[in-house]
Amino acid sequence: MIVIKFGGTSVGDADRVANAIDIVAERRHRKPVVIVSALAGVTNNLVDASEAACRQDPKRVGEIIAAVRQRHEDVALRLVQQKSDFLESFIKQLDAQIAEIDTILRGIALLGEITPRARDKVMSIGEKLSSVLFAYTMMMRALPGEHVHSENVIRTDDRFGGATPDMNETRRQAQRVLLPLLERKLIPVMGGFIGRTAAGATTTLGRNGSDYSAAIVGAALGAEEVQIWTDVDGLLTCDPRLVPSARVIDRLSFDEAAELASFGAKLHPRTLEPAIAANVPVRVLNTHNPASAGTLITHAVDNTPAGPRSIARKKGIAVVHITSNKMLGAHGFLARLFDEFEQLAISVDLIATSEVSVSVTVDDTQNLDKLQHRLREFADVAVEDDQCIIAVVGTNLLADSAVGARIFEALRGVKLKMISLGRSGLNLSLVVDDADADQAVESIHHALFEAPVTV
Repeated sequence: MIVIKFGGTSVGDADRVANAIDIVAERRHRKPVVIVSALAGVTNNLVDASEAACRQDPKRVGEIIAAVRQRHEDVALRLVQQKSDFLESFIKQLDAQIAEIDTILRGIALLGEITPRARDKVMSIGEKLSSVLFAYTMMMRALPGEHVHSENVIRTDDRFGGATPDMNETRRQAQRVLLPLLERKLIPVMGGFIGRTAAGATTTLGRNGSDYSAAIVGAALGAEEVQIWTDVDGLLTCDPRLVPSARVIDRLSFDEAAELASFGAKLHPRTLEPAIAANVPVRVLNTHNPASAGTLITHAVDNTPAGPRSIARKKGIAVVHITSNKMLGAHGFLARLFDEFEQLAISVDLIATSEVSVSVTVDDTQNLDKLQHRLREFADVAVEDDQCIIAVVGTNLLADSAVGARIFEALRGVKLKMISLGRSGLNLSLVVDDADADQAVESIHHALFEAPVTV
């Protein structure tokens, strides 16, 4: 059994949905479970509709929702090009989902505000619509698709907007709901990104969380493989939009891929957690080039080569510099420092320390003003906005001392704000101004993957 996940760009229009269904048909013998994202752009439409409802602008809400409904109906009509019982059933399902979101948005407009719980309910509709569309289109094409409500499978806590799965309960639900369908040679189709609390409230797993859903279901069922179908041939040595010469990496360890995902690679950052725990391989593939072998992500093997494998970046972060001549060496200073981050729910990516200062990077700047106010009670604080983390990822990166020399030579003339290398040697992270980031990434990629090695 395998889990096949299609991202929004893989189901963005009728041609792409048809292509994705062909991919499923070719793998029918492997007992696939299919997970789909919302059609490209639909989640943003739902965010816009929520904001319009908060502004109590019913006309704008109606326009957005009508356009979302029409888009799904148009895709279905283009795929079948004729009336059928399956199409009529799909339209009924579509209208039921639209009626549900209309009710929620009217409630938001009545209050003039949206709660995290209501936001998750609205945001989940895109995946519900696309999964209904995908399942019914499969049936129209004589494939035994069976729509499954994701809430009936994935159980989570009640952290709306970024829920964590209860894997024990999810495993029980997945085996109860999905295994009987697979035994009947049906192909379950679920929306990604969605779960449900024990109390029955709809939750979401965070933006772009359909990858995470696929890994959760794969781990719950003990899948042979989780396949993430996207719009590139796998994970590459760099983002090809920045470096057209970037090359596909045929194999990565879970640890390497997790580091890349954390810094912007084509995976949801939490995707690999359940896959690692259940030792389920993950393969990243290209819906536009199904013949490509993609990138296989597994536990490290003995012949995993040392050295750099890929470069990722995360733009728009802030660096917080905390300085205290009096307290840094004092007992409890760092505990107090990071307690302030904990209380404001601010996550830290990188940390660098010296005798009298601590510097950290954060990508969620919403509570930075509050953080600065609290920290200034016991330290001097300075914040640099519009920064970028460049992460060079690989196994035992500095086993060859020339790697570090080539990276820093490539950055000649670029002002470095922070440098971080963990004991594992997996990730050498550098912080530069956003304005310098693209050129810095290109230069590092050339130095590590393109320039000839001199002896």
